Amino acid sequence: MSYPSIPLLSVRGLTKHFHVSRQMGLRHVHEVVRAVDGIDLDVCAGSTVGLVGESGCGKSTAGRTILRLLKPTAGSVRFDGSDLAALPERDLRKLRRRMGIVFQDPMSALNPRMSVGDIVSEPLRAHGLVGGRREQADRARALLEMVGLRGDHASRYPHEFSGGQRQRIGIARAIATEPDLIILDEPISALDLSIRAQILNLLADIQDRLGPAYLFIAHDLSVVRHACSRVAVMYLGVIVEEGPTDAIFAAPMHPYTRALLASVPIADPSRRAHRVPIEGDAPTAASRHAGCRFRTRCPIARERCAAEEPPLEKMADDRSVACFFAGAAHGAPSVREAG
Repeated sequence: MSYPSIPLLSVRGLTKHFHVSRQMGLRHVHEVVRAVDGIDLDVCAGSTVGLVGESGCGKSTAGRTILRLLKPTAGSVRFDGSDLAALPERDLRKLRRRMGIVFQDPMSALNPRMSVGDIVSEPLRAHGLVGGRREQADRARALLEMVGLRGDHASRYPHEFSGGQRQRIGIARAIATEPDLIILDEPISALDLSIRAQILNLLADIQDRLGPAYLFIAHDLSVVRHACSRVAVMYLGVIVEEGPTDAIFAAPMHPYTRALLASVPIADPSRRAHRVPIEGDAPTAASRHAGCRFRTRCPIARERCAAEEPPLEKMADDRSVACFFAGAAHGAPSVREAG
């Protein structure tokens, strides 16, 4: 199946800051947490784009802000040409039927007081896509069967299912309106290892059958390599490298991307010897830092990195990197310095 190259989702300068207050002795200290601090991201129809990074880097906040579950502080989120960040609530509601989300924790994402049938058909009712109770029940059973559960499970409640089954219920709810875009927020990280491959295969099957685009948020790079055609690497609220998955895994150019890949378990002892873990203390999202945010942990940081923040710039191989000395960590000349 072929899709247009114009992005279905186009994010530009997306920012989400939180104002927090905490007690320090006798003083109230007010801070600004820059969870998402100006990111650009494209997702084409039918594609799967990974958004990866350490816990706390802002990737889940980015996903929720893209769907406007959180109100953005600044920036634009264009979905099929409409800016979600600027739409009034009534118009946003019409577009929401074309978007879905699967959350990390399948138990907390499901209302324990609702039957599985009511949970799965809730988006259909909200958007007026079903008539009477009979049609609603039929659609719920069909959705449950599509995700590998039995139709008669519709009368049961979430606590009666395993973690993997509950995530299947969450996926059934996400695809109920046959959306064009689904944000997968760490969809397998809370599941047993034996179940993860099953859920990944289910998501791939749904994409083949219904054709949604996925924004796959994860911290497990081995999963992203398997599932995504492109990947964006996020650090402290910004994207530091983005490009085709194969290219980034074959030759990561940002020092943080290399460090993340070094954390992926591998069986080959000869390759382990060449891996350099991330060292140094990570700053927080509430800190203001001049220069590159990764410089306090970067093995190739130089004086310029302390004075300027590198922009995310296009490279020759269809990727973008935010590093003045991209590609220099292995002794190769910097891509930018080499011209």
